[in-house]
Amino acid sequence: MAYTILDGEILANGHPLAPEQLFKLARFSVVMDGNDIELTVSRRPAELRFNFNPDVTPCFTLHFRDTQLAPCQLKTLVEYGYFIIDNKKVFFVSDRLRHHLIEAANELELPRLLRLLRELRREGLISEIPATLIDRFRVKKQKNWTHRKFFVRELYPYQQFGVEWLTFCARNGIGTLLADDMGLGKTAQVIALCCNVLQDNPNGHILIVVPNPLLDNWLREFRFFAPELHPYLHYGSHREGLSSLLEKQNIILTPYTTLASDIAMLEELAFDLVLYDEASMLKNPSSGRSLAARRLDAFASVAMSGTPVENSLMDAWALCDLVFPNYLGNEQDFRSRYVHRNITYTLKSNLDELEQSLQQITLRRMKKDVLGQLPEKIDIHTAITAGAQERRNYDALIDAILQDAAKGGGGILPLINKLQQYTAHPALLDAAIPRDVKSLAAYSAKFELLLMTLDNIAASGEKVIIFATFQKVIDLVHSAIREKYGTKAGVIDGRTPNEKRQSLIDDFSSSAGFSVLLLHPKTAGMGLNITAATHVIHYCRQWNPALEEQATARAWRNGQQSVVSVHYLYYANTIEEMIDERLRLKQTLSEQVVTVTGNKETDKQLMLDYLESLTK
Repeated sequence: MAYTILDGEILANGHPLAPEQLFKLARFSVVMDGNDIELTVSRRPAELRFNFNPDVTPCFTLHFRDTQLAPCQLKTLVEYGYFIIDNKKVFFVSDRLRHHLIEAANELELPRLLRLLRELRREGLISEIPATLIDRFRVKKQKNWTHRKFFVRELYPYQQFGVEWLTFCARNGIGTLLADDMGLGKTAQVIALCCNVLQDNPNGHILIVVPNPLLDNWLREFRFFAPELHPYLHYGSHREGLSSLLEKQNIILTPYTTLASDIAMLEELAFDLVLYDEASMLKNPSSGRSLAARRLDAFASVAMSGTPVENSLMDAWALCDLVFPNYLGNEQDFRSRYVHRNITYTLKSNLDELEQSLQQITLRRMKKDVLGQLPEKIDIHTAITAGAQERRNYDALIDAILQDAAKGGGGILPLINKLQQYTAHPALLDAAIPRDVKSLAAYSAKFELLLMTLDNIAASGEKVIIFATFQKVIDLVHSAIREKYGTKAGVIDGRTPNEKRQSLIDDFSSSAGFSVLLLHPKTAGMGLNITAATHVIHYCRQWNPALEEQATARAWRNGQQSVVSVHYLYYANTIEEMIDERLRLKQTLSEQVVTVTGNKETDKQLMLDYLESLTK
């Protein structure tokens, strides 16, 4: 049989030699350019390395030992699985490597390219993945993204970068994790992303999945940032039961509970974008809501979480696999590589490769990274959606107050006090409610949101001051923190002796990592200076905005070295919302006239103003 070489390809009697035939040969003669040469066949798979450069085309080169393979060698590798070196020796490659070669030889869409790079890095076939890979592609394919058609607010520069990065990923079907630190405006960025998606495709479909307590807050955030966009709320007993009706909506807002129960209908829809707020709720891949989320037909997904890794590396796998399936491999493979009972084995794993892979699809900025762009204090006003039973009980209390007011209001003050206690936690009025963490969250959407906020603060290892008006609420929160986080919160209220208060503050300030100090607002106004906290939570809203601001000043004052995030929690469509609006108004006035005089509104007058607004 006559063997010849043409453009790196071995022919037998003028026809391509089958790889299995060639592999059986040990040494044979072949004619090339009219000369007889002798080739040796190596049966040991050749070890090759890829070199990746996103700035050139094609973006891969292949290297054997220290030599870059020529195009003709790459051609025979892809077609037949072998290549010839120095016209002396024939090398084969493994089926796995050839599979990678075939993929690399094609012009891949970005999601598949990222998966390939991750596989090559994991197998040691490339040395590293460029840290800013997606942004380099984004700049190469720059398109002027402008959300100005719908988005009416200004963004900080880091937020603008985030929107452009997320938009590029969404357009290319790349699932991402938005893991910015709490207070840096994840919601604003993804609303701007929604604006870009719908500006690019006015008939596009977006699904936003959120915890139940945050439904009203998302509706308000859209009204603030993009008032022309009107998310459709798919929730409650009156929600649509047909996918054909939902298909008419550009933006659908639904809670995790409804996602799980209505997945058979929701999976019939095709979404351009799916957003998961507080995505840590999906860290258990076998939970009902996680399994439901994986059934959605989504072109691109974004998981929003300030704590992408909370308890173990499996948290990262679960969120990543949700938005970018198979990027980190299957669950069993990931566990075997990175999750071990003995932490020493985990630390010995190639975590650099995993970190590089996660960095490709994760946008994470900490406050310290963007301090120059932030104000000294970030006010975070969060509207809370009450549960159905909570709402019914609230409305019943308002009806009782209305009836009393119609009779002259002689008994209105005790009813107001009862309402204040109820909006703090129903357990203050119902001794039958269990006091464990799970039950306390189940009976109060505000308490549930408080725990979510504390989860994020704890994961960041920061300190927080919580203000609560009622001693019973302070006790509930104190007990819950001890049960959930295994730490004892300091308490300063009317029961705390004066001589012990400073030592509690000193302990709070000197402790390392996550720490909580529970304060009564009036007690906190007595000359305390607590500048170690980077978060302040107003859990029970003060019906005196001046007192609330005075309480905030305990943490945000001279001597504070970090940005302070101040969280104002309030129930939507209740008197708490009216109080929150008045506080915001007074804050605006204070910026204009230097100071705000003491608030002279009484609890009774505030309630009467609220009742009057209900009748308009």
